[in-house]
Amino acid sequence: EVKVSRANEKCAWFDFKELCHQPLGAADYISIANRFDTIIIDNVPQLGANHYNEARRFVTLIDALYEARTKLVISAQVALENLFVDFQAQLVTSDGDEEIAVEEKKSRDETWVNGEGGSSSSNSTTMVRSKNGENIEWSATGRVGVSLAQLSAVQEVAFSFRRAESRLAEMSGSQWGQ
Repeated sequence: EVKVSRANEKCAWFDFKELCHQPLGAADYISIANRFDTIIIDNVPQLGANHYNEARRFVTLIDALYEARTKLVISAQVALENLFVDFQAQLVTSDGDEEIAVEEKKSRDETWVNGEGGSSSSNSTTMVRSKNGENIEWSATGRVGVSLAQLSAVQEVAFSFRRAESRLAEMSGSQWGQ
């Protein structure tokens, strides 16, 4: 349940903390967007890595407001183009090596599945034996210790922040909500 302490028939006024510092989700934000024509949000901080959960909730809120074509007024500490910072997520591998694990597979290399799991899987991993006899863990991401799911999650987060920036820019136009 979302408490709306400042509202009239068409507009609700929130502090950023009321919307993004508590465990609200898409259903809550959709309900707000469908109930009010205009939302005002005060005290929006610059959203860096130290506000990751709040940033994710804010993105979900922006998505709900955008889809409902709700008018949005934001009072932020920084300009909209500087709202999301320090979200260049990095993949960290178990061996610290960000180079491609297997650059080239020769036809004479052997491949097998190791049932004990590797750095990117707890059940099994694909191993490649190079021509010189070295056993190398193969990764679909090209990175040792990084699963395809991890790579996809990082890419999805980065995309959602770029989408939110784009939507905020569109929503700040004079034609929005008309």
